[in-house]
Amino acid sequence: MTTAFHRPLRLALALWFGALGLAPALSLADSIEGPDGTSTETPGDVAPDAAAIMDPGEIKKTLDDLTIYGRYVDGENWIEYHLPDGRTAYWEKGCTYPGKWWIEHGQVCYAYPNYHDNAANCFVLYRRPSGEIQFVAIADAGFAYLASFSLKTATGNDAALPIGSLSPCVGA
Repeated sequence: MTTAFHRPLRLALALWFGALGLAPALSLADSIEGPDGTSTETPGDVAPDAAAIMDPGEIKKTLDDLTIYGRYVDGENWIEYHLPDGRTAYWEKGCTYPGKWWIEHGQVCYAYPNYHDNAANCFVLYRRPSGEIQFVAIADAGFAYLASFSLKTATGNDAALPIGSLSPCVGA
């Protein structure tokens, strides 16, 4: 998911596109609650038919034993397998990282001990009738932005990602 390393770049891109007037307008009718209890508007680039999933049971039901083939808004692809016990395997740029996922304040959160200092990244999930999942992050400045979305999903470890093993991309 969006990492602490990638967050400043993606945030800068979102602000730059907004300054150029290229970012879609925010819908005034839709808002989501951040982890601190404040309300922020749903980003305008979230599909109009997407519904926020903030109930912990629904988030778990959506992600348990699911492989998501996704893309960040900057075009970079990723794959993530969610085990029902909270473990996850995340692939990007040819490397797979073991980690964990959990639900907190109506958001799904991810952390990877061997990837960007185990920094937690949390997202509000939006599900479309087509099954596509969109991941919305809430920036420290309080606004929400579309971070990534699924290209396809599959039940089980469809991509055969290694579970729990150290990525060869990470030094000892």
